[in-house]
Amino acid sequence: MPDRDHYSKDANMENKISKPKIALLCDYGLDDAAATAFILERRYMFDKISILPIGGNMPLSVSMHNAKRVISNFGGPLENVILVDTSPVAQPEENLVEIHGKDGIGDIFSPVYEDIVSTVKYEEFIESLTDEIIVSLGPCTVTKDILERSPDHELIIMGGNISEEPNYGDYEFNHGMDPDAFSYCTRYKHTLLTLDSCRNPLCDFSKIEMPGNSLLEKFARKAVVLSQRREEESCYIYDLIAVQYLFFPERFKKEEKTDSFGNKLSTAFYKASRPIINFQ
Repeated sequence: MPDRDHYSKDANMENKISKPKIALLCDYGLDDAAATAFILERRYMFDKISILPIGGNMPLSVSMHNAKRVISNFGGPLENVILVDTSPVAQPEENLVEIHGKDGIGDIFSPVYEDIVSTVKYEEFIESLTDEIIVSLGPCTVTKDILERSPDHELIIMGGNISEEPNYGDYEFNHGMDPDAFSYCTRYKHTLLTLDSCRNPLCDFSKIEMPGNSLLEKFARKAVVLSQRREEESCYIYDLIAVQYLFFPERFKKEEKTDSFGNKLSTAFYKASRPIINFQ
């Protein structure tokens, strides 16, 4: 895990510290966009960030388009960021307009973007994998394919459910889109952020002040607006909550659970006494 206390934006420090690499799988999704913005704000903490747009909240083609728009609107420098074309893997898809907006990322930006990072082929990405932390924020279809071919990775997943009301039929969304892939991935050593992990009152973004105008705050504010339009009492930006574990594992409590489908889950529950993010 990257430790924020051991990293500095100072160039000399950056050259001296061995930094982790991450592979970020997102089904872009407003919550995926927010999680990506949070990670890009801290990109100096990583040697390499591989962003893999996948199908899920949106069709894969839209997800790839949205990933490029998020990156373009974030700006640079982004020398350690690449995009990976995951289209060789057949993937599930939805189009959840009420949750994510017509374009999938909140209808905040123009559809026009500047393509500012390199896109590599999926096989090239697989062949280059070493010790990346795999951060899976969508359906586990592509995550499963990666683990089948390159199994030795630290794995963080947003998905699954223990006892909360499900949000996709009998499932949590990322689980329900590909139950077999989800079950397969949980057989590996993993940390899972579930609906139960995320639905903590201190993770309710409708109660968190967002005074600035960063890309992250734009996404988070729009998520709150859309949740209020759906007349929901709370706004949990699941993927943004999940990536907090990547940076602040000490704020979570690990618990071993078994879900109603018999999957043995290594879950992480938020335990800190302050809101999940402080935008001040």
